[in-house]
Amino acid sequence: MVVPAALRSAMTAAHGPAGAAWCDRLPGLVAGYADRWGVPVGEPFPVAHHWVAPAGAGAVLKIGYPASERDVAREAAMLATWAGHGAVRLLAADVGGDDAEAVLLERVHPGTDLTAAPDEEALPLLGRVARALHTAGRARPALALDAAALADLHAGHPALPRALSTIAADLLDDLQATCGAPVLCHGDLHHGNVLRSGTATVVIDPRGVWGDPALDVGVALLNPLGSLPAERTDLRALLERRLALICPAMGVDIDRGRGWTVVSAVVSALWTAQDGGGVDDTALAVADVLR
Repeated sequence: MVVPAALRSAMTAAHGPAGAAWCDRLPGLVAGYADRWGVPVGEPFPVAHHWVAPAGAGAVLKIGYPASERDVAREAAMLATWAGHGAVRLLAADVGGDDAEAVLLERVHPGTDLTAAPDEEALPLLGRVARALHTAGRARPALALDAAALADLHAGHPALPRALSTIAADLLDDLQATCGAPVLCHGDLHHGNVLRSGTATVVIDPRGVWGDPALDVGVALLNPLGSLPAERTDLRALLERRLALICPAMGVDIDRGRGWTVVSAVVSALWTAQDGGGVDDTALAVADVLR
């Protein structure tokens, strides 16, 4: 059983020797889950933060390090809430152990994402699948995150323009205060997290955020990575066109979608700076042209 180099590197960087030791135990963990759920496990996908592999023709096995963030446990709770409405189906879960969190997920076919799709196709699909999630997610799972808890925008970061962080923080406060009925949002809705399933589309890898439905606009507009122009006039025109494509399909107000895009861009820049990645000029430019 192969432990992808990217996974070992990420686990060691995040958790030190404990992360490396966990990777050493992965073959035994994989064998145990494969036996428990009666599935043959194939070669893992080259992902960096969880061990993920096909489990026969109809399922995917995902195993995560049992960190305090409880990413896999939260994913299981979100998928159980949606019950296949706009999301892959949760087939089984074991998220209470001390050594791993694991889920067995429906495998979709053909399983291609929306990264290569043009905006006119991808953005309405993103909007419609998010709308399905929001409609199905009217009850809050215990592990869902609060939008305001994603990042401390009022504190900001020394590497980021203070004024822009303050604008985003104030905007987040206003969006929270004026939100209608909250719903369960994906929280990381982008082209790579939406897969084609026959003639439909379904999401994978939810962050799981309880809040304003328009929250799911923000990350979608920042993607696919590398698709945003550097020139500010062109960037503003592209973003406004994308807002006009995704917001009606999602059933949300364009102004709220614009506001959440500003917030999402500054949150993304803040996370990049906190992780030692320097200044994300593209994310900051998005926030600046839309604020």
